[in-house]
Order: sequence, then structure tokens, then C-alpha cells
Amino acid sequence: MKVIFPAIAIVLLLSSCGPSKYMAKSDNWLKMYGYDEMPMDSTTYQVTYNGDDNTPAEVVDRYALFRSAELTVAKGFTYFIVMDGTANTNTSTTTLPGAETHNTSIEHALDPQTGQMIPVGVTTTHRDYMTMTHTAHTVTKTIRMYKGERPSDNAHAFDAQSMISVMGPAISR
Repeated sequence: MKVIFPAIAIVLLLSSCGPSKYMAKSDNWLKMYGYDEMPMDSTTYQVTYNGDDNTPAEVVDRYALFRSAELTVAKGFTYFIVMDGTANTNTSTTTLPGAETHNTSIEHALDPQTGQMIPVGVTTTHRDYMTMTHTAHTVTKTIRMYKGERPSDNAHAFDAQSMISVMGPAISR
């Protein structure tokens, strides 16, 4: 039993401290969360953002777009077009044997004479394990970067500097 408590503490610590903040995957000591990009050619990149349990899907998507804007400016371009994108949700369940949990529930019924709720049964369950569920979101966008003025007739074209200016203050670092 003494071995189980440190294991539970480590799992809880890892699940509670997550990079809900925007960061590079290389800046995360687990190298599991954050942004990463892969060049396809000199103007086309695949940008991926892996969120953790604490990062909602819409935030992961926003972080992937923000990284796309940062990358576009860093490479000397002015706008980018999202050519395609995917979003995945990964749910995993961890069961820790030896972690005792107890649950007691009291069942009530309505007393027809007084109209009050009265306890009629007690159920107690005991398990020698604990189950933890983790859900993480990943977004991948393939972008192509361009110089010049963003075409106003393309809903998938984004002005990179404008996005950084507008979104930057709301990005949690």
C-alpha cells in the first residue's frame, strides 16, 4: 500500500499541472504538449498543437492558429492560408490498483402520511482501485505562407501580424 500512494501522487501531480499555457513542445519537460511544426516545402508547413487535460478543444485550435501566424511572420511572410486541418480527441483511462475508494448513498422515499422524505436504504460500495480519465485534444493545420496583401475573398486566409496583435494578449503564456 505504501508504494501506491506515491504513484497516485505522481499521477495527480502530472494531471493537475498541465501546459494549459501556450508553449513549444520542446519547452515542455514531458515533450507531450504544446506546438510543433514540420516543413513540407519552403512555404508550406504542418502546424500541430497538442493540448493537455486542462486545455479545451477550442483553445487548442486557437493556439494552432496563433502558432501559424507566428511562424508566418518569423519566416518573412505576411499572410497564410489554411489548406486543411484535422482535430483529434484522445481519451485514456488509467486504473490504479490498491487505491481504496468508498461511496455511500442513502435512498429516500416519500412518506405518504407526512409528505416528508425518509431514508429507506443505505448502500456502501468499496473498491480497491481508482480510475482516472484523461482527455486531450490535438489540432493539425497545413498552412501555406504568402507575401503581399491577404486576399479578402478567401475565408481561410489570415493576416499573420494582425492575428498576433489581436490574439496575443489573450494567449496564456
